[in-house]
This record gives sequence, C-alpha cells and structure tokens, in this order.
Amino acid sequence: MDQNSPAETAGIEDTIDLFDVLLTLAENIWLLVLGPLLAGALVYGLTFLLPQKFQSTAILRAEADVASFMTTATVLDTSLTNLGFLKDLSEEEAEQARIDLNKRITTQVGRNDKLVTLTVTANSPKAAQSMANEILTHTFAGLRPKGAELKRLETQKATLEQQISELQITSKTAQKLLDESSPAGNMGLLAESISSLSAAQIRMQETLLAVEKRMQGLTDEDLLQPPTLPKKPAAPKKGLNAILTVVGTGFLMLIFVLLRQYWGSSSTLELHQHRLDALKRRYGFGR
Repeated sequence: MDQNSPAETAGIEDTIDLFDVLLTLAENIWLLVLGPLLAGALVYGLTFLLPQKFQSTAILRAEADVASFMTTATVLDTSLTNLGFLKDLSEEEAEQARIDLNKRITTQVGRNDKLVTLTVTANSPKAAQSMANEILTHTFAGLRPKGAELKRLETQKATLEQQISELQITSKTAQKLLDESSPAGNMGLLAESISSLSAAQIRMQETLLAVEKRMQGLTDEDLLQPPTLPKKPAAPKKGLNAILTVVGTGFLMLIFVLLRQYWGSSSTLELHQHRLDALKRRYGFGR
C-alpha cells in the first residue's frame, strides 16, 4: 500500500482547509451579503426616528482663558435664564439643565492663531444660534474690567493722555523753533529732537489704544465669525451609521459562519465533493 510522505499529507490538508473555507463562503453567500445590507437598511431607517442635532459655530480672536470662561456656571446659568429654560424649575432641575448644556458646548483654542472656536449643539438651528449668542454676550460682559481693575486702567489712560498732550505741545514748540532758526543755527539737533518726540508720541498712542481696548473688553468686533445658523443637522449621521453597520455586521457574520463550519467540519474528500456537487446543482452549473 502506497503511503503519502508527511510533506505531501500536510500539503493536502492545507489544500482541503482552503477549499473548505471557500465552500463555506459559497454556501453562505446570501447570508453574508443580504444580512449586512438588511442590518444597514434597518439602522438607516431607525436614524430617522432619532432627534436631530444642529450645531452653531462662532470664531473670535481671544486668549485661552476666554474659552474656559464660556463654560462657567455663571455664563451658563445666565444664558439659560435669559432664554427661559430655567423657568419654574427647582434647584436640582436647574443644575441638571446646566450640566446638559455644558455637554452640548465645545470650545477649541488655536495654538498659533489665538482663535477661540465656540460650538453649541441644540435640537433646532435657531436654538443653537440663540444659545451661542447668549453665551458670547455674557462672556463679553463677565470679562469686562470692573472695580479696582477698571479704576487702574482709567488712571493709566488719564496719565497717557496727559503725556501725549505734553508731547504734542513740546513737539509744536520744537517745530516752531526749527522754522524760525537760521541756517547757521543748530537745525540738525532740533530735527532729531522732533523725530524723537514723534516716535515717543506714536508709542504712547499705541499704548493708549491697548488700554482703551482692555477697558472695553471683548466686543462683537472681535468676532471673526458670528454664530452661524446651521442648515443641515450634525447628527445623527445616517449614511455613516449605515455603512458602519454593514461593515460590522458583515465581519461578525463572517466570523460566525467560519466558526460554525469549524466546529462541524469534516476533513474527508467525499464530504467536500458532496458539498461542491450541491453548490453546482443549486446554481445550475454542470448541467
């Protein structure tokens, strides 16, 4: 009796195993195709029953601490109160409303451009835009200088204005002396003095503008993009959910089919031939 060598036996077993996998996939082709498609269609249909979410986005030029201040309890509670969400609510319900709003607000600070992006999610486009506007309004008001800081800035502003006025007077006097001086006089020194006075005046004007800006705080002028009115819902993402469901269901069904076949498989050639013949009869091959 002829006997196959170990190498030949291993090769035959590998061929049989691969053939077994291909037969298994062919036998369950409709399950592997239709199952994921039906699951994806079902998920796609169910997403229409879920509430839609809309996002309003605003971008402003500000420091990183502004983004943190937007989500403080002071800003959120005031925004909810002005929009009527806290009317007739108990303290516990109001606290829960603030927590829910905080979950629907995201802020992002640019690393290089110092731009703060505010995104508010709500059940309708108008509600998202209104809440974003309220948050910005109370953020601007809350960060505006008050008390001792405001007095210090006012004093600094008055000092700068006085110094600028004195520089202007000195500059006019030097300019008058330059105009009246004779060519033999020291005109070069006067011209240099006038130039220095002008440069100092420009620097003080810039400092004064910075102080006035700090006194004014953030305003709508700092908004590069006011809160948008979204046209399309940000969630649920129907197409993406359906595609992920099809892929995930197909992968799970493939594992299920292969495991089921592995547990009940047979390594006999006769069984493989029987399954192959059954597939040929099913799909009309070999007639």
